[in-house]
Amino acid sequence: MQIGPLLMVAACGGNGSSSSVTAPGSPTLNSATAGDRQAVLTFTASTSGGAATTYNGDCTATGVTTRSVTGSSSPITVTGMTNGTTYTCGVTAVNSAGSASSASKSVTPVAASSGGSSGGSTSELDTTKLPLGDYLMTTTTPQVGYLYLCSSNAGKFQKGDAGPWFNGTNSGSTTTATTWDLTKKLYVAVTKAATGTLSSTFSVSWPSIGGNGLPGHNTGDFPITDTTLKQYDGNPNSIKSKTIAWGLPSTPTYHDTPSCVGYGAIGVFLTGARLFAATDAVSRDARAWEITDACGGHPSTDAYHYHSLPACGLTADVAGQHSALVGYASDGFGIYGNLGEGGTALKSSDLDKCHGHIHAGAPSSEYHYHTTDDFPYTVGCFRGTAATTD
Repeated sequence: MQIGPLLMVAACGGNGSSSSVTAPGSPTLNSATAGDRQAVLTFTASTSGGAATTYNGDCTATGVTTRSVTGSSSPITVTGMTNGTTYTCGVTAVNSAGSASSASKSVTPVAASSGGSSGGSTSELDTTKLPLGDYLMTTTTPQVGYLYLCSSNAGKFQKGDAGPWFNGTNSGSTTTATTWDLTKKLYVAVTKAATGTLSSTFSVSWPSIGGNGLPGHNTGDFPITDTTLKQYDGNPNSIKSKTIAWGLPSTPTYHDTPSCVGYGAIGVFLTGARLFAATDAVSRDARAWEITDACGGHPSTDAYHYHSLPACGLTADVAGQHSALVGYASDGFGIYGNLGEGGTALKSSDLDKCHGHIHAGAPSSEYHYHTTDDFPYTVGCFRGTAATTD
């Protein structure tokens, strides 16, 4: 349920004149979500100052016409923008006594996307031509569809040939591809039962999360021994337990300025196993390059983990409905499946630069991440303050 800020209207005096009006306080711009030639500005009215009579949404960029729209409440959709151009957007609260502006956010409109606050894209994602995330990582400026890493290991050697699912010319561990075909990806068969030494223990007693790091579903048999799979990823590690004893932020706080993610655990799925970011050890697209089991997980030297939404052990989506909660990021915000409002499938361009959003009219405390089939698959950066997780 959305409980909005109360707007107090000054009472009229006995002579018919209004009492003094106070200028409004600055609204909080929660998100600026890209759409096709538009941006959806979701904001929260200030609880200080006077009541705003209107809100102006403004988006500016070098070399193009400033776009402005006036509305009475959140969200405001600014239209007529140029796709591919980065705009700086803000919201200004206005009444007869003055005005006050929010902090600004950057947004780049993209074709064939309706924006995060209304659901999903107007075009379906082609899983035979997914963008290869090797070229979608940054250590400087978080962007929609990118992974914002604290450091880069790009250029370091990693064993394993490029697989036939890359849409390019492969030569050993290199490829000319910029896209890859999910439908051709190879996996380790799920043959190991989640029993005995592979039995999972997992509990959530908010904000504490505990367990042994093992998934509650069956897994593949590691190390990889299959000759075909081994030429692409000779993962020598076996699956073993690793304690999870995390204390996440009890009340996650949304930050306008995101923070970067590292190479270890950045969250946990409700299967009981860890979530790692979308990169492998040498800053390549982990989902595209690494061989996982058919559930989407595999072991590092000490922990079974995923780089994208697990295919096993979670609540199935229901057609026409928003996906269920599937995990938590290290900053305490929830991670949900691929379906947004109305059950519409999402892709990265429907979400913000950290791969999440706030539904129209909701407070910033209801920010959440989504999983998608395209890079960076889950959390692209942290919107809150991340707890220490290993």
